[in-house]
Amino acid sequence: MATTVRVSEATRRRAAAMAKDADTTIGELVERALDTYESKQFWSATQSALAARGTPDSDGWDATDRDGLNRE
Repeated sequence: MATTVRVSEATRRRAAAMAKDADTTIGELVERALDTYESKQFWSATQSALAARGTPDSDGWDATDRDGLNRE
């Protein structure tokens, strides 16, 4: 089901140009943008939750290189 979303004329022109460059429709462009935004929001929230729990960031994994195991 299609619907109308009100945006400024400048935004519509930008979206149309981007959709043309990507060989897609404005609707598909909006869907992709929303998917990307949603994913970024999810991972940002995940990182915040892990940081609040005191979970080590990627630098914490450096210690695993000094685990005493022999490398073959």
